[in-house]
Amino acid sequence: MSPWSREFWRLALLLAMAGGMAALAGEPAWGLCAGLAVYLAWHLWQLRRLELWLAGRGKRLDDSRLDIWAEVAAQVLRIKRRSQKRKRRLSFILKQFLRSTAALPDGTVVLSADSRIVWFNQSAQRLLGLRAPQDNGQWVANLIRTPAFIRYLDRGNYDEAIEIVAAHDPERMLSLQIVPYGEDQRLLVIRDVTRERRLDQVRKDFVANASHELRTPLTVLSGYVETLLDEAEGEGDLAPWVVPLAAMREQTGRMEQLLADLLLLSRLDESPRAVLMRPVDLTLLLRRCCAEARRLAGEKVTIQAEIVDPLVLRGVEGELRSVFDNLLSNAVKYTPPGGTVHLEAGFVGEELQIAVTDTGIGIAPEHLPRLTERFYRVDGGRGRDQGGTGLGLAIVKHALQRHDAQLSIESRLGMGSRFLCRFPRDRVLAGSALSNCG
Repeated sequence: MSPWSREFWRLALLLAMAGGMAALAGEPAWGLCAGLAVYLAWHLWQLRRLELWLAGRGKRLDDSRLDIWAEVAAQVLRIKRRSQKRKRRLSFILKQFLRSTAALPDGTVVLSADSRIVWFNQSAQRLLGLRAPQDNGQWVANLIRTPAFIRYLDRGNYDEAIEIVAAHDPERMLSLQIVPYGEDQRLLVIRDVTRERRLDQVRKDFVANASHELRTPLTVLSGYVETLLDEAEGEGDLAPWVVPLAAMREQTGRMEQLLADLLLLSRLDESPRAVLMRPVDLTLLLRRCCAEARRLAGEKVTIQAEIVDPLVLRGVEGELRSVFDNLLSNAVKYTPPGGTVHLEAGFVGEELQIAVTDTGIGIAPEHLPRLTERFYRVDGGRGRDQGGTGLGLAIVKHALQRHDAQLSIESRLGMGSRFLCRFPRDRVLAGSALSNCG
């Protein structure tokens, strides 16, 4: 018989006995009430015993005569044991997680929704100079006070990492990135990029120094080649050398252009932001770039433009000119005869967007992510035939970054390409309605 059946028969027997005894006295109703009161008091007492046992201040209700209460106690005990097993398993998993994260070379900091430190590993202690447990619960911006990180934290856009100098070690460069996860929690990942930046600086110094050292002998060589070619074209003794001398002049010209691009890149690398910013008449600059592109294209390619007038941008004129000269010249080079290159400058939301669109041969999708790498070519032979150095888009990317702008590229094979430069609104000093200058 189940505990509930026994409990039912127990209640029925109690009420029958109490009612029978009260019936002899002529008050059966009072007898039933008295029986129910006794039954209720007994169960309240057992409930009190159960509460004391759960609080750890009483014995377990394991008397078989208690029936239903003994069954309740047994169920509670089974739940308690399952909970203890689950807790031990979770504790083991947590210990394994802490051991693995402690062994990571990258620093890891768990942040709450209000950017307070919940937990950090040993690498974070070493890289950021954090202290355990004193820094737990601290607002992270109180411990990483670099303005760039505070702006990054407040901005809420964590798609890219930022780099800062470690406060406790000025010789160390750190890369920080926040990764949202779970419910309103964030993970701050810290990497030591000191070695990479030193190697990068060595590379930049080498390129700059080599370019400067090569510039003078190349200029001398180019001058002699030019002189010899002038004499050869005069039908003198050097006449048979016209073709090889012309090829030498072409190649020295390419080398001079390559050195010029390398020097420009080195200058752009000197600082992430252009310091000497001045108002630039961007409308006039873009029109001049369009005119230069028309001279390059001749009658083969049509150059069209729509530019905001007036448009004044805070920046460096020479760097901005190199951006649009490179984009337009590339568009002209890779657009077949009869095609069109279209430049458009206007506002989209809070951004100034300047797009160069062509009807050229297009670029395969697998090449798009690497187009702005130095010396990267979709087709090396084709690029050299066009007289390119492989540095044009790298210059474009670096120059735009120094103006807080971004470059995005869209292209499909046989469908042309679109190079879009996006400038933040706070860099624009003047701009009005769109007007045609084509």
